[in-house]
Amino acid sequence: MTKALNPQRRVVGGRALVNRDWIREYTGASGGSAARWYKVRDEQPQEHRHPEKERIEGTDFYDEQQFRSFYTWFQAEKASKVLKADPELYELDPEDVVSINKAAELLNFSGASVIRKYQQANPGYFPAPAGEVEGPTGRMIQAFRVGDLQAFDGKRTGDKLGKAGRRPGPQPEAPVGRRSALEEALASELSARGGIEPLTATQLAAQYAAQAIERDGYHPGLAAELSAQYGGPQRSWEYVVRNARKHHPEATPSPSPAGRRVEIALTALRERGDVRGLAASLAREHGGSPDVWSRAVNTARTQLTEPTT
Repeated sequence: MTKALNPQRRVVGGRALVNRDWIREYTGASGGSAARWYKVRDEQPQEHRHPEKERIEGTDFYDEQQFRSFYTWFQAEKASKVLKADPELYELDPEDVVSINKAAELLNFSGASVIRKYQQANPGYFPAPAGEVEGPTGRMIQAFRVGDLQAFDGKRTGDKLGKAGRRPGPQPEAPVGRRSALEEALASELSARGGIEPLTATQLAAQYAAQAIERDGYHPGLAAELSAQYGGPQRSWEYVVRNARKHHPEATPSPSPAGRRVEIALTALRERGDVRGLAASLAREHGGSPDVWSRAVNTARTQLTEPTT
C-alpha cells in the first residue's frame, strides 16, 4: 500500500520552507523525480536552481519561493523540448482522415508504435480513432481525423508525456504522487538509498541488470528472472536489460537465425498487433518459409507480457 504523503510548510525567519512531500503534492511528481531534481541541481541554471535542503527536526525542507522559480523554469524547459508537428498537418483539411502511420509522420513520432503506446499506457491522452483504413500491406489499420491531431498538437506542452499524465497541483479522484509499477517494486531499496545516493527506479534497475550481465553474461529470459527477483513488470525489465546490453556488448552472444526471427516477430507483434497472416507477411519481408516464421511468431507470443491490439 502506498504511504500517504505528509506535506509540510513552515515559516522560518520570514521565509516559507516546504518538505519533499509538499513538492510532490504540488507538482504531482513521483518520489524518484523529486529526488532527481535535487540530485542534478548543479546542472541547472544558477538563477533557477532547485533550492538547497535545510534540515529541520530530522526532515529536509526547501525554500518555497526558490522551488517555485525552479519549477516554472523546469516546465518551460520541458515544453520547449516537445516535438513539433510537420507543417503539413496544418495544410490538410481538418475533416480529412489519415492512417495511424501518417498520423505518426505528421506528429514527427518515430513510428506508429508511439501512438499505440500512448493508447495502452495513458488512455484518453491521444485522440480516439475515427475508424480504419487499408494499410500498406492490405490489412486494416487505425485512422484519425486531422482536426483531432491538430488539437492534440496544440495541447502538447510536456505536462502529460509520462504514463500518469499528471498536471501540477492536487489531483481530484486520483492518488497523490502515484508511482510506476517499477517504483512500487523497488520502493524499499529506493527509500534506503534516498538520503545517500538518490536514484530513480530505472537507474536502480539498470544497476541490477548490469551486475547480472557482468556476473553471468546475458541470456534470454534475464528480464523475467530480474522481474521475479526484484518485482515489477517484465516489460519494464526488458527495456532496462536492452539498454544494459548496449553497454556490455561483449556479454551478448550473437543470436542464432531462429533467435533473430523470434526477435523480429516479437517486434512485429508489439508494433502491428497479433494480426492474421503475420507469419506470411514476415516471410515476404525477410525471406524464408511461412512455416518457419509461424514457429517464430508462436514463440514470440509466449514472450509478450502485455496484450497487443
